[in-house]
Amino acid sequence: MTNSSMRRTTCCTPEPRIWLLLLLLFTWPASAGQIALIIDDIGARASDRAAFALPTDVTLSFLPHTPYGRELALKAWRQGRETMLHLPMATRGPKDPGPWAIGPDQDAWQVSYRVKKALADIPFTSGVNNHMGSAITPDSEVMAWVMAELQQGNRFFVDSLTTPDSQAYYQAEAAGVASIKRDVFLDPMPGRMIIERQWRQAVSLAQSRGQVVVIGHPYPSTLAFLQEALPALAQQGVTLVPVSRLVRPAGLPLPVQTAQQAPAH
Repeated sequence: MTNSSMRRTTCCTPEPRIWLLLLLLFTWPASAGQIALIIDDIGARASDRAAFALPTDVTLSFLPHTPYGRELALKAWRQGRETMLHLPMATRGPKDPGPWAIGPDQDAWQVSYRVKKALADIPFTSGVNNHMGSAITPDSEVMAWVMAELQQGNRFFVDSLTTPDSQAYYQAEAAGVASIKRDVFLDPMPGRMIIERQWRQAVSLAQSRGQVVVIGHPYPSTLAFLQEALPALAQQGVTLVPVSRLVRPAGLPLPVQTAQQAPAH
């Protein structure tokens, strides 16, 4: 081999370390998106403790004035987990949202008092999402009263979007409260096939849009599925994050919303 051909071979052949970098580039999945997962309705049953087996990046949201809400919220805080208040609000349907719920016949003082009372019952909360609320979240005036309390307490708000005409997110924006909307309900019914379908949609949205907010409940079927599904997220290029990582300061636009319409409750 001539000196010139040796020089050509040397200059055109990648070093072993470059080959390794190229291999990692094409085989290691890049992070395609983020999923924030909220498990709410926690506090009414002792069995809700099972949610603590999920990774600590799963955000838990606690019902106030329930047998286990305060105790489990303290446990979540000691675990280093992000916690939220699941604020009860009246529904258009026959379901009872629970004690001290925000109702349509209350004035500003009554709404403010109930929000403060709920926040005091569930300690160390970073944010709030609505429990039920299809009769309340479309009411801009009532939601403005709610957001005034959250702004004073420096809490963010996640609109559970239990009805498509909710004004909660927009009133949070107007009050300067960091906020975001729910995208996918994981378990509108607690059947395995439904949960799998909803999870596939959530992962697909995270991959295509960059982020997604998912709300689920501490049903045994939901928790069992998540124990299997969450470890596989990294292979799908998706990262699980606390919901506070995705909420936006007031004034920043949301990505294009593809939120599902939920049954009014």
